[in-house]
Amino acid sequence: MVAIIKSILDEQQVKSTLQQMASVPFVDGRMSAGPLGQDIKRNTQMSNSHAAYKPLVQTVMNQISANAEFNVAAIPKRILPPIFSIYDKDMHYGSHVDASLMGPYPGMRTDLSMTIFLSDPQSYKGGELVMETVFGEQQYKLKAGDAVVYPTHYVHHVNPVRSGRRAAVVTWIESMVRDPAKREILGELAEVTKWIAETHPESDQFKIAEKSRLNLLRMWADT
Repeated sequence: MVAIIKSILDEQQVKSTLQQMASVPFVDGRMSAGPLGQDIKRNTQMSNSHAAYKPLVQTVMNQISANAEFNVAAIPKRILPPIFSIYDKDMHYGSHVDASLMGPYPGMRTDLSMTIFLSDPQSYKGGELVMETVFGEQQYKLKAGDAVVYPTHYVHHVNPVRSGRRAAVVTWIESMVRDPAKREILGELAEVTKWIAETHPESDQFKIAEKSRLNLLRMWADT
C-alpha cells in the first residue's frame, strides 16, 4: 500500500530545510547507492559529516515520529537517519529496488521507503518518483512538505529533471508489522475506525472496529 502523508513538514520547516541545504557542501549521491546503483544514480546529497547534518536530521525525524498518519501507515519500529538529496538538470535515478538491509552490520530491515518532497512541483520539470506497483506504473510529484510512503520491494526510479531543481528527503523504515498485506489491512481498518469515530463516536460499531484493529495489531506486531 502506498500512503500519501500531507504536510509532514510545514511551510516554515520546508523553507528552513532548504536554506540549510543551500549552505552546506553536497557530495556525489553514488556514495550511498551500493555497487548495483553506481551506473544508474545521478544526484547529489548532503554530507553526513557536516556540522549542520545532525541538527537537520533531528528536526526531520521529530516531525516524522510525531505524525499520527505516518505512524498508522508505517507502524514504525526503527527509522534510518534521512538522506537530503538534490537533482539538478539531467540528474536521475534509474530503475532499482532499495537494499533489504541498511545501516551498520547486521543492518536494519527495510520494509518501507519514504520520500518527502521539498521543492515546489512547479519549480522543476521532470523528476517524478515512479513506482511499478500491482496497479501498474504510478508517478508521484507532490507538494513541498508532503511525503509518499511505499513498500521498499517496489521497483522504482526518478525521472530525469529537465529543468529546475528537485530537493527531497529520503529515508527507510523497519515496521513492527513486516508483512505488507497485514499492514494494508491495519491501515484500512484505521481509516474505517476514524470515519466511524467522526460520524458515530458512541456507536457499538466504533468499539467493535477499534477493538478488532487493536487486537490484530497485538497479534501481528513485533516490537
